[in-house]
Amino acid sequence: MAFAISPSPGTLGEGWGEGLRVGPMAIQNKNLPTPSPVRPNLRADFLIAADLTFLNHGSFGATPRIVFDEHARWREQIEADPIELLARQGSELIDTAKQSIGGWLGMNPKDFGLVTNATDAINSVLRSLRFSPGDELLTTSHVYNAVRQAMKYVAAQAGADYRELDVPVPVDSPRVIEQAILDALTPRTRLLVIDHVTSPTALVFPIEKILAGCADCGVDVLVDGAHAPGMLELNVTKLAPAYYAGNLHKWACAPKGSAFLWCRPDRQSQIHPLVISHQFGQGMSKEFDWQGTRDFAAWFCVPCAIDYMAAIGWEKIISHNHAMAVWMNQLLCSRWNVPSISPIDGSMLGSMATVPLPPPLDRLSDEQIQALQHRLHDRERIEVPVLRWAGRAYVRPCCQIYNLAEDYHRLAGAIVSIAGQ
Repeated sequence: MAFAISPSPGTLGEGWGEGLRVGPMAIQNKNLPTPSPVRPNLRADFLIAADLTFLNHGSFGATPRIVFDEHARWREQIEADPIELLARQGSELIDTAKQSIGGWLGMNPKDFGLVTNATDAINSVLRSLRFSPGDELLTTSHVYNAVRQAMKYVAAQAGADYRELDVPVPVDSPRVIEQAILDALTPRTRLLVIDHVTSPTALVFPIEKILAGCADCGVDVLVDGAHAPGMLELNVTKLAPAYYAGNLHKWACAPKGSAFLWCRPDRQSQIHPLVISHQFGQGMSKEFDWQGTRDFAAWFCVPCAIDYMAAIGWEKIISHNHAMAVWMNQLLCSRWNVPSISPIDGSMLGSMATVPLPPPLDRLSDEQIQALQHRLHDRERIEVPVLRWAGRAYVRPCCQIYNLAEDYHRLAGAIVSIAGQ
């Protein structure tokens, strides 16, 4: 595929650097040591193609072979005796999975339901709540686009207002995020939808401080925790938002279609799944257990994924992936001579970082971004998210236990080569 790097004239307006302050965060610490692997040859535990540099764990995750095999075993068992496994044992098997998930994330199994993904969970909350004309649904410009669309839809249906608070980058400290959000609350704000870890910009938001401030103002908060389980140390009950949605197929490495919705006990009676079925009126947990026929195998083997990661050590995994993300962010910013969009010490990073592309790639159109994405994958054999946010082009490399330092050096060199053509 031919790839032209010349920007489409007049599509973005401002020149490079406008709105991206080049200050202390652009100073790179080139002496930061390269993190050592958690364990030798962990890549062999995963099914990722041998010739692919996979830096996009954050989109759909990647499943270890042992979890893949467990998933296949559950699917075979279900097909061998579907009525027994689904109709008679299904509720008990789901409860077993929830015991494992709840024990890991500090949640009572009665306080959460399993869903297919965080967007499903967020839609369940938004579609369950009743808004009135004049009510405000508030989020930030870092919101995941699917959530943005769901909020806009629900607000329009009710005659309520959708408001998106612009929080530009670079962000100097978590305090900037906290203050901007709390200052934006008004007496009309019925619900704040906030990311724990933002999808486009990969920033860890100061959730505890935001929740405390919203509680003082009487504003309920729905936390989009799509990336948090397995990336950050997390106890959902201690956080105690009104609602928390999290994925298990991302950083917990469970099969695709594994996620949860937790609701604070005083908010559970008003929340229902998107599909109303036989268990309606029997409590949130039971309603989410059964919404009709589906393949429950992914849910049944989430404990296998948790056990696999726990055997390596969750604290070790989280610490390693964070250290790799901090190192990677500094490496790419240095090689490409671009500023970091968050504190260079990594204090607002989890296991991934969003890095501005260097000129002239920073000005790519949507079509050109797709071409760059295809070129990286097809010719360079690098899978990494390339995105445009607030009018500029970025990449968002991810760091999971199977990634090595050489993966990011390959990405750095590939972009330098393409930008110089």
